[in-house]
Amino acid sequence: RLLGLYLLLIIVAVIEAFEGLSHVPMLFGDLSEIPGPGIAGAIIKAYVASHPVLALAALALATVGRLRYAIMALGALVLMNWLNYMPSVVRHGLDLGGLSALQTPIQIIAFPLMGACAIVRAARKERLGLATLMVSIPTLFDALAVIGFGISVFLYGF
Repeated sequence: RLLGLYLLLIIVAVIEAFEGLSHVPMLFGDLSEIPGPGIAGAIIKAYVASHPVLALAALALATVGRLRYAIMALGALVLMNWLNYMPSVVRHGLDLGGLSALQTPIQIIAFPLMGACAIVRAARKERLGLATLMVSIPTLFDALAVIGFGISVFLYGF
């Protein structure tokens, strides 16, 4: 049973590491490209810098059998992702039109709660299967959204 949890965490960590590493060149380029002056820009830069570190840490921890710590690293990544959305939410408010009516509340409310609960469960050594599921759902949701977008572009064009 634990092998399945390890495999799920490894898959999720690989997806997150790929995504995080794809954004790293942004840090070495023109930092004025990153939107948001002041604290908003600092939050976004911190997210871009911490994303691959947390994802690779989760991958390494899951690979060597540290399930609890891998869950905590992915939970921290979920919370950093939520923090990354906050400058946009503060500046523009919640976008609740069209498909965003479903996606925005999930990403702004449900996912950070799931990440925080997963961290607490892992810290207490309670229901690690549930904690693994809670940190995996945000990544799998985003992956399915990208796949769905790709299919719609393939079918209907851009």
